[in-house]
Amino acid sequence: MKNRRKRSLLYFAGVASVLIVSLIASNAHHLARVRKPVIPNRGANVAREPLTPIVEQYAPLIYAATERCGGRQDIISNNDFDGDLTGNNNWENFDRYELKPTVYYAILETETHYFISYHLFHPRDWNHFTVWLNDTHENDGENFQVVVRKNDGRVVLLWTQAHYRSRVYSFAGSGIESAATRVTGNFQTVDSNGLPSESGTHACVFVESQGHGIYGTLDSSSEVRVNADGSYRFKSGSGLLFRPARAGEEVKEPAITSSGEVAYQLDSITMKLWPLLRDGKLTGDGKLLDGSYRYRDELVDIKEVPRFYDANRFSGPLRSDRGISPFALDFSFKRGTLGALFFNPAKRYAERLKITGSWSRKYVAYPFVDVAIFGS
Repeated sequence: MKNRRKRSLLYFAGVASVLIVSLIASNAHHLARVRKPVIPNRGANVAREPLTPIVEQYAPLIYAATERCGGRQDIISNNDFDGDLTGNNNWENFDRYELKPTVYYAILETETHYFISYHLFHPRDWNHFTVWLNDTHENDGENFQVVVRKNDGRVVLLWTQAHYRSRVYSFAGSGIESAATRVTGNFQTVDSNGLPSESGTHACVFVESQGHGIYGTLDSSSEVRVNADGSYRFKSGSGLLFRPARAGEEVKEPAITSSGEVAYQLDSITMKLWPLLRDGKLTGDGKLLDGSYRYRDELVDIKEVPRFYDANRFSGPLRSDRGISPFALDFSFKRGTLGALFFNPAKRYAERLKITGSWSRKYVAYPFVDVAIFGS
């Protein structure tokens, strides 16, 4: 009996040793220092649209926490950095190609407001050490959105997304209050000099290291403090400030990832990705995006609104496709409403929040269908 128990203990100890060794070996790519590659970025030129000057006027400041070891994986990038719009080769190509800091956007205009959606892409959602239970995955995408009141140019709402959940920020006197969805609190804006100002046109967001969830900089989950003089400090001591590129400024991957300002380029989702989605060329295995739901309202009927980036590595038992797509904006990830904040935000906010004052649902030059049925 004792010999049998001893053999069982030795067997389980052996199995445990094999599992530990295998886990360490499989994490070699996480434990190694990430080096900047030598192959230039191969992404296509950015696309512009008629309202791009408005987007530039309200382009956000992005305070991104980074890790001192592995911080290159926290740099925002164009999703075609390797020269293609294929999702399932980005993990390995990350080590080969330079990144180009990019913020994707789509803008809608009603008679009273601008709705500007922003998308941040990282080739890897990562961790220092993974146990293969969806704590890391190929491709990572998160979204946020600002709403601008046209009559005075004030940013009145910030919506952010973090790991399939979202938060809404506004301020007293904005005419936007909690209802079915709760307003989390106030948000921060800065002026053209980077100084905090209630009338500033640049919303400030914080981006987590590794998982890349997005929050307002005043949120309790934010790990950065932006001071009255425009200076800032990350809780971990390591982070980058991504700001819109100035006229003629080169956009490139930073050599140092622990501190400093980095210029980003703006690229239009409406002009670059929407035509491919509309024509069925963007979603499915082996393409850029996957995991689609149907979205339909009085404006559009879209059979495939992709939830995720297509991927094939490092996501554990809950499937490979995990990074959120640029079109997957809503208050939840539920079938039927996913995409509502991207395609019809004026209606969706009015459904979920208490809005007083002027708020039109009639869009100006709605871009997502050839013939649109406009709201009232």
